[in-house]
Amino acid sequence: PDGQLLCCDASEEWTSLARAYWTRSGLDDRIELRLGPAAATIAALPAEPTYGIAFVDADKTSYQAYFDLLVPRMRTGGLIVADNVLQGGNVLDETNQQANVQAIRAFNQAVTTDDRVQAVLLAVSDGLTIARKL
Repeated sequence: PDGQLLCCDASEEWTSLARAYWTRSGLDDRIELRLGPAAATIAALPAEPTYGIAFVDADKTSYQAYFDLLVPRMRTGGLIVADNVLQGGNVLDETNQQANVQAIRAFNQAVTTDDRVQAVLLAVSDGLTIARKL
């Protein structure tokens, strides 16, 4: 009951739809929306580790930047969950050099070698990485 949710988004159109459901659910008093570039929003958050979970489903070329900004702000044991980390299986196709695929490929590699977290990539739907802060 004392939980809070901070949502970062760039779309007023989609978040106005979400707000209607937040209100309908009776949880709108616990949800804060900040519109604008997510990296700037995250960078402006307090530096001390206070967050228990972060869900990243945004522009794929910025996943690494979001991750690097989030890790120091996560509590020990906190989770960073990143969606779409398989890119339809394209991350395994070395001939695929699309920007999103290259970015997610690099992100996956970086997370698995980051000694600040313990991570697992789940082959569920389009892939889900769960990184637990150590």
